[in-house]
Amino acid sequence: MYLYNLRLYDFRNFSELNTKFNNGINIFYGDNAQGKTNLLEAIYFISELRAARAFKESELIKYERPLAFIKGEFKTNTGPITRQVTFYRDRKKEVKEGENKKNKRSDLCPDISAVYFSPDDVDLIKGEPGLRRRFIDNIVCQFRPTFYKYLQDYQRVLAERNMLLKSIKVKPELIKTLDPWDNQLIEFGFRVISERISMLSKISQKAKDYFKSFSPLKSHLDIKYKSEIDFTNLSLIKKDYSKKLIENRKKDIGRSFTSLGPHRDDIEFLINGRDAKYFASQGQQRLITLCLKFAQRSLLSTEKGEFPILLLDDVMSELDEGHRKLILDDEKSQVFITTTDLKFIPDNILKKASLYLINNGRIGEQDGKN
Repeated sequence: MYLYNLRLYDFRNFSELNTKFNNGINIFYGDNAQGKTNLLEAIYFISELRAARAFKESELIKYERPLAFIKGEFKTNTGPITRQVTFYRDRKKEVKEGENKKNKRSDLCPDISAVYFSPDDVDLIKGEPGLRRRFIDNIVCQFRPTFYKYLQDYQRVLAERNMLLKSIKVKPELIKTLDPWDNQLIEFGFRVISERISMLSKISQKAKDYFKSFSPLKSHLDIKYKSEIDFTNLSLIKKDYSKKLIENRKKDIGRSFTSLGPHRDDIEFLINGRDAKYFASQGQQRLITLCLKFAQRSLLSTEKGEFPILLLDDVMSELDEGHRKLILDDEKSQVFITTTDLKFIPDNILKKASLYLINNGRIGEQDGKN
């Protein structure tokens, strides 16, 4: 699967773009703040229908413009796919495949996927737990698009329960109405936790293997799911969840929020038994993140029978020459790389890559296949 044509209109700093790409390695180069990362973000969004960096989709629209447009044409094992997204400032985006509108992520062609890596992803290791929860949830959604509905249902019930907790502080007699909400929370929460654990067990083994091959000191990586709910036996999760919700009721009522559940869980990364969040160098933290992304890519290729598009934002300057070659030498899929300087790209990669100079929201091609 690969993207062979991309069109943009008023997306970030691109007023208009219509360009073709090769299946293989494509390199965007040029000075900072010219649009290299914006171009990666457009490719990621048309592939995954979620923003890689923006908190609001309206941020993707060029300054003071009313709307933005992305159209991608893909070739897959099942045939060509055309997908387009129109963003509006005053209403929800519109998604089409071919001429048909699509309202659900699960209705889209499952063959198209992408994995995005940025140096900012180091926050996945050292940042807040919400970043790690979002990371694993997004991966589960790539494999099980219906999982997004479980997340929505869980968040909806959680919000209702929290509102009820606040009301109980004023009217204690309402406590008897808490049980139905707890039952729903447990049901949806169980689905979220079990899917996360299943996916983490798959991705962690591959990430550990990558880390072992990438790490010069052959350090050992462990990845663990953390929760106040006992998840060691999946059949007992609901029972323990229910027990602890009841035990925490007084505390939850006092604080007016639910103090345990998948919305409070975390993922821990350990190098040689020590928490990477506190004891790993920034280089080690970045390497863990890169290994996670490569593990994600490997799992997607196994599941879908096709490699996802790999998007590497300024990663070459962060790695030594050996790691650069290790990452790109055996690529069998479409890869997009950004760099400010082509000297960071190994010569053998440059010879087979297609090069695109990015300058002030415009793109020019230089033949890199000698």
